Amino acid sequence: MSIKKAANTLGKENIETYIKTALIFAIVVICFLIFKPFLVPVIWGIIIAIAFHPLHVRFTKLLKGKSGLSATIITLVLLALLLIPTGTFVSSLFENVKDLSTQLKSGELIVNEPPEKVAGWPLVGKSIYNSWHQFAVDVSAAATQFKPQIEALGQKVLNFFKSFMGTTLVFMLSIIISGMFLANAKSGYPFVYKLFNHLVGEEKGTEFVDNSRKTVSSVVTGILGTAVIQTAIISAALFVFKIPLAALLTLVTFFFAVAQIPVFLIIIPLIIYMFSAVGGAPAVLFTIWGIVGALSDNVLKPMLLGRGLNIPMLVILIGAIGGMLLMGMIGLFIGAVVMALGYQILQLWLDDVKEQLETTDVKNAED
Repeated sequence: MSIKKAANTLGKENIETYIKTALIFAIVVICFLIFKPFLVPVIWGIIIAIAFHPLHVRFTKLLKGKSGLSATIITLVLLALLLIPTGTFVSSLFENVKDLSTQLKSGELIVNEPPEKVAGWPLVGKSIYNSWHQFAVDVSAAATQFKPQIEALGQKVLNFFKSFMGTTLVFMLSIIISGMFLANAKSGYPFVYKLFNHLVGEEKGTEFVDNSRKTVSSVVTGILGTAVIQTAIISAALFVFKIPLAALLTLVTFFFAVAQIPVFLIIIPLIIYMFSAVGGAPAVLFTIWGIVGALSDNVLKPMLLGRGLNIPMLVILIGAIGGMLLMGMIGLFIGAVVMALGYQILQLWLDDVKEQLETTDVKNAED
């Protein structure tokens, strides 16, 4: 074969390779763009499915192998747990806003005078007392005076409500998708195992998949489980001592607990309020109850996070918190899984280096 003919053949092969690569790249990009709107619900669906898979296995055994029925029951229960409190919250919010608007328009809204102790609160006491006093004297005049602030607050509340409803719809779709994953778990796991086995080898691939599954379960029980228990302890105190806006404070407490923000930021102002407005034994009891609730995560988290994993709890915790700061709530799980996989890859690389060094030492000793 002449040099010219060989060059032409090589050029044609290169062009074909470039065209095939471009077509594959275009297909991948188009598939991603089509899949992109469903990316977050599918990831949440995978997370929920992994978290409830042990329960699904037990239900399937009780139902004599009816996997689809088990997945349907779990899906319906999760939807009920999501929609019933959400519906109650939205209905209560609409009623409160409607009553407040009606009373404000009719002039029937009555605001009680603030306690004198409020003025003694550190830093913000006097300004809160004066504003409160203005609303107690003349609601209409105070509303007119603070109209820009009220409108700005109303816009923030409206934006929060839109975001809340959007998140609720995403979680509804995620729960439905998780039910599909649970119903088809037997066919889904082999695909994932084959993918990881192809990427990192059969032995390590299986270990990577198992650790990823355990990491998600660990984050669910360790972070979300701790947040639920901690919120329940504090919420009970809020309702027992009849703290104003107890339901809203419960929601904020849960968000703080999940986001790993110190719950003391909520408890300390409430303790100040209790001693200022109530005082006596109730304030002392609430203080003890609130401090126990705020510190409970220090006991619960080490007990629940990282169980059954050969990966340090610190790696999982850093991944969960860092992932959440980077990607929001879903980053709790993605960050923990990625950090766990990164830790495993690092360990795999270190083991290979160690084996190479040991092999080199043996050869040198033989020589």
